Amino acid sequence: MRILSQRRRSKGIPIHHCLYRFQGIQGAEVILLSLLHLEAIVKKSFHVSASWSRTLAIFALLLVLMCSKASMSVPPVFAIPSIPSGGPIQRHTLPGHLVPLLKKVPPIGPAPQSTLIHLSIGLALQHQQTLDALLAAQVNPASALYHHYVTPQQFKYLFGPHQTTINQIVTYLHKQGLHVESIASNNLFITASGTAATVEKAFSTTLQQYRLDKRVVYAPSVDPSVPDVIAPAIQTIGGLDDVAHYHPLGLQQQAGSSRLPSSSSPEYTPSEIGTAYHVPPLLKASADGTGQTVALFELDGYNPTDIATYRKTNHLGVNAPSNVLVGGATNVQGNGSIEVSLDMEMVAALAPKAAQKIYMGPNSIAGVNATYNQIVSDDMASVVSTSWGECEEASGVAELQALDNIFKQGKAQGQSFFSASGDSGAYDCQNTDLAVDTPADDPNVIGVGGTSLLMGHDGAYISETAWSKRSDLGNVGGGGGISSYFLRPAYQHNLTPRNAYRLVPDVSANADPEKGYEIYCTGVAVSCTGWLKIGGTSAAAPLWAALVADINQYLITQHVNPLGNANATLYTIATTAQPFVGFHDITVGTNLYYPAHVGYDLATGLGTPDAWNLARDAARLLSSIHTALPLPSPSASPPGR
Repeated sequence: MRILSQRRRSKGIPIHHCLYRFQGIQGAEVILLSLLHLEAIVKKSFHVSASWSRTLAIFALLLVLMCSKASMSVPPVFAIPSIPSGGPIQRHTLPGHLVPLLKKVPPIGPAPQSTLIHLSIGLALQHQQTLDALLAAQVNPASALYHHYVTPQQFKYLFGPHQTTINQIVTYLHKQGLHVESIASNNLFITASGTAATVEKAFSTTLQQYRLDKRVVYAPSVDPSVPDVIAPAIQTIGGLDDVAHYHPLGLQQQAGSSRLPSSSSPEYTPSEIGTAYHVPPLLKASADGTGQTVALFELDGYNPTDIATYRKTNHLGVNAPSNVLVGGATNVQGNGSIEVSLDMEMVAALAPKAAQKIYMGPNSIAGVNATYNQIVSDDMASVVSTSWGECEEASGVAELQALDNIFKQGKAQGQSFFSASGDSGAYDCQNTDLAVDTPADDPNVIGVGGTSLLMGHDGAYISETAWSKRSDLGNVGGGGGISSYFLRPAYQHNLTPRNAYRLVPDVSANADPEKGYEIYCTGVAVSCTGWLKIGGTSAAAPLWAALVADINQYLITQHVNPLGNANATLYTIATTAQPFVGFHDITVGTNLYYPAHVGYDLATGLGTPDAWNLARDAARLLSSIHTALPLPSPSASPPGR
C-alpha cells in the first residue's frame, strides 16, 4: 500500500519544511496520516482523480498545519549560502573515510598523481528523525502506518537532498577541476572523476598506497574536508580508496554432477531443496512467484543460454530475465560470472514464475553505490538478493552510512534486501579478528547465514547443523557475529548476546558445498564447463529471496498485504507463539567461533525456513493486525497543538 503525495507546493513552501517542524514518531505519524486520509476523503467527497485528490489534500493539510514563512525554521541544508568567491574559505573535515583494515598497515608511498579516481559522492538524507519515525511506524503493528509504503518520488521529495544543494556541490566540483558524470535520480549520489592530484587538492587529503595481502591499494591518510557551507550536505566522498573489492560469496565444490559420470556425490536439485524446505504446498497453492519481481544485484555478466538450459532441464518453464546495466556495465562474463548464474538459477528453482531483473554494475565503490541506488530508485522489485560482499572493516564508516541511506529508502518503499553473510565464518576479514560482512551487517538488510543440510530420500528433511569446516586449504563457514558500526535494531532488542550492536545473521539456509546445489554454467573466463555443484551463503541468499517472493504471492491470494520489508515480521514469527513452526531452529555446530543453540544465535540467526509454515504464519499474523487496526482520525493534531 502506498501513501503520501507527489511533490507539491503551496505559496512556495514545500511540505518537507512543515515536516521539519514535527520531528519524532507522533509528529511524523500525524502528518503522514493526515496526508493519507485527506487524500481519501477528498477523492470520495469530490469525485476527483487520484492526482487531483492528492493536490487538494496537500493544500488542505498545509492549511491545517498553518505552516507559514514567518514561523518556518528552514534547515541549513535547504538554504546553503554561496561559497565565497574571494578570501579564505572555512573548511569542515568529513569523518569516517579512514579504512579500519589499514590501521596496522604502513603506507609504501604516495598514490601516483596521474591515477584516475572515480568518486561516488553520497549526500545526506533530510529529516532523518522523521524518516526513522516513519520506518518504525511501518513495522509497528500498533501504528496506523503499519505496512504503508512510499514511492521513490515521494521519498525523494520528503527526504532527498534539495536541488539547490545539488547545484552548490556540482559548482564546487567543477571549480576544482573534477568532471561531474551523473546525478542520481533520487539526488543521493553525484558521480565525478579526476586525477589523484586533483582529488587531493579538492578535498585537502593525501592518498597513500598500501600493500594489503596480494594487492597494492590506495586510501586517504587523513579524512577529507570541504567548505563549511556544503559540508552538512555530504555523507561520504566514496572512491577515495579502492580497498573494498566486492567478491561473490559462493564456493565451488566440484565439476560435474549426478547428470554426468564424473560426479562422486549427489547434489541438491530444485525438487529436493524445495521438498526439504517445505515449498511444494506453496507451489500447489499456485504460489510460484507469479506477479512478483526479484531483483538481483550483480557485479558481473552471465550467459543467457546457461539459464535457459537450467530451466529446461529442471522443467521450470520459460521466463526470460531483463537486464539493467548501470554505470557503463555490460553483460560480459568475467571471473565472477558463476555467481550470477547461481543467483538466477536459485531463484528460478524455487520461484519459477517470478520475474527477474538483473542489475549489473562495475565492481568499484562508485559501481556498488550506483547499482544499489538504481534498484531502490526503480522500485520495480519487492524482493532483492545480493551475494556480493566485503569485510565490514574494509569500508570507512562514511561509506557504510551511505549504503545505509540507500537501504533505508528501500525499506520505506517496502523492499526486502537479502544479503549473503559471508563464507569465512566469524572471521570475515580472513584474519584472526572477529568481523562481519557488509551489506549483511546493515540493519535494513536481512543477513543470510549458512548451514549444512542433511536430506533423506527425495529431499525429506532430516537435520541441519551450523556450517563450518577447517582444513589446510582454508577455513570456511557461515558468516556471523557482531557489527562494529551499526547499532542494534529494535527487532533484535530482546536477543542474546546483549550488547549495543547489530547481530548477524538474521536467517540461514544450506550453504555447505559438500551438500551443494546443482547449477549450470559455461564460459572460458569463469572456467565453467556445464553442470557443477556449488555452495556458500551466495546460494542461501537467493534461496530466501525466492521463498519470500512465493510467500508474498500467497499472501495476496489470502487478501493480505505482502511482507514488505520482512525483517521485523520474520523476527515476530520466530520469537512469538505461532500456530505453525516457521523455522528450523539450528542447535548444533559453530561458524568457526560462535555456537548454534536454542533460539537466536550468531551462527545461524533465527534458523532455516519451513516455507509453507512461514507463509501460513505470516498470513494469520498480518491478517489479524490489519483487522485489529483502528480507523485513524484525520482530525488528529500534533502534540501540544
